[in-house]
Amino acid sequence: MSYDYDIAIIGSGISGSMLGSILSRHGANVVILDAGTHPRFAVGESMIPESGVLLTLLSEAFDIPELRYPANIDLLNKHVGSSSAGIKLSFSFAWNDLDRQHNPRDLVSTPVLAPEAHLFRQDVDAYYVALAARLGAIIRQQVRITSIHPDDDGVTLNLERGKDLRVRYVVDASGFRSPLASQMRMREGAPEMQTRTRSIFTHMVGVRTYEEAIADLKTSRSPTHIGQSTLHHIFDQGWLWIIPFDNHPHSTNPLCSVGLQFQIDQHGPAGDPEQEFQRFLERHPSVQLHFEGAARVREWTVAPRINYNSRVTISDRYCLLGHAAGFVDPLFSRGLANTFESILRVAPKILRSLRDNKWHSDDFFSYDRYSRSVVAINDRLVANSYSAFRSFPLWNAWFRVWLSGSYIGVLRLRRILADFRSHGDLDALEQAFDNATYPGHLSIESRQFETLFEKAATAMEAKEAGEINESEAIARLQYLFVEIGAGLPINFADFNNRFVSRPDDKFANALLNWANSAPFGLASKLARPGAGHFEYLDTYRYGDRLMQIRHADEALEQLPTPGKKTTAL
Repeated sequence: MSYDYDIAIIGSGISGSMLGSILSRHGANVVILDAGTHPRFAVGESMIPESGVLLTLLSEAFDIPELRYPANIDLLNKHVGSSSAGIKLSFSFAWNDLDRQHNPRDLVSTPVLAPEAHLFRQDVDAYYVALAARLGAIIRQQVRITSIHPDDDGVTLNLERGKDLRVRYVVDASGFRSPLASQMRMREGAPEMQTRTRSIFTHMVGVRTYEEAIADLKTSRSPTHIGQSTLHHIFDQGWLWIIPFDNHPHSTNPLCSVGLQFQIDQHGPAGDPEQEFQRFLERHPSVQLHFEGAARVREWTVAPRINYNSRVTISDRYCLLGHAAGFVDPLFSRGLANTFESILRVAPKILRSLRDNKWHSDDFFSYDRYSRSVVAINDRLVANSYSAFRSFPLWNAWFRVWLSGSYIGVLRLRRILADFRSHGDLDALEQAFDNATYPGHLSIESRQFETLFEKAATAMEAKEAGEINESEAIARLQYLFVEIGAGLPINFADFNNRFVSRPDDKFANALLNWANSAPFGLASKLARPGAGHFEYLDTYRYGDRLMQIRHADEALEQLPTPGKKTTAL
């Protein structure tokens, strides 16, 4: 049997290009097919701590230093360009009521230890297409696939123009409009999703920061500039993202990403996007202040429904990757992290199958399990988040569920990275992911957290069904944080602490000390004695980092000590 290529990857976005780079670097004959061209507009712009660790793992495991550049904004600026990224110092959520000014006390913000990036995907994606080509992948743009025909020996791809292609295996990394998922009906019979949301998004210039438009640091009491964060303006059954690329001293990119999401059942189907955006601003006066003098630089992209999943993601001769397998909602910026973990999970399996010339879906079972689980877990997380948008006290309680699980998950990933650096065994790295107790879940390995998540989600769903009221839901959530206590890395039960974390050595050391002695046997999965310090990248920050932390701590100390409700309702 003769083949034109070993592997065909459909889609040359960041996931397809990164996987193509890895497979090519390790000897596979790869073609990457795309109906469009680069450079181009793409969303999925916000990095999170999980994504940074996963990129470092990909880079070191497959010996491609360039893969880790998005994990460090300094590397992006040096190697991709000064227009390639804004900075992300925190996740920020500002609650808004209809026709009222936003109260800066209705703000939660969680600083990350090491700065993350807001990726200007036009630049970053084009860079990784070029990397894949440099490592040997064949890039074919403006190529449309008319049909796909898998058989026992491989896959034939029929193209709209030019010669058909014969390959051993196909990876579809094209996203929602996946030709593989469509032709093989891989989404038919998928579980019904809880999240029902739609989106409009664009890029703008002249968008004012939170500090410029609403409140300075003295008023918000934040330990970092909100303008250097991924800002979410949340409101009843919806939210708006503001993701600037011009928010650090080294940036040469004037743009800001703006996206508006609505829960479909409450807000109805999509209409004219510009009119809808202006109507939204009229009803949310503080948000409107961001956009005084702002202008769009491209047309709105309208997504009438952004949530989808798949019944199955694998077969003997093909698989779905990243957003081709499913997508929920970008609320917690988990899309890139999930994609990077998917690449880390599937690449060794493809290379092994190619080496042995044995292609069986059973060898990809753990990948399929992860791919479907990560969508299901994020779906429940996000659906309950939209319910929590109804009031700030409810959101202030619920968002801690996401944050506490994320902290544990990041600590687990950092331990996996440390283990790989000590043994350098790719098979052992693969097993660390394949054998995860809770694949696709926030914590990855913590039974205590996953129990908390189940109980917290059940409480939110009971509240949404009218079985309990809001106060009872908040009390149940706070009780859960008190109940699990030592099973979490920090005190999430203090609802007065709206900023939770601090970007300094004191906080970082407290996290590491907890991980090194975590209860319930979790230390064996998290401990990293002697772990090094974080890079705070102060030259990218506005103001004095330590002084801002000190002022936030002083403001917190002035608040009354919260009473802890320890009676389950």
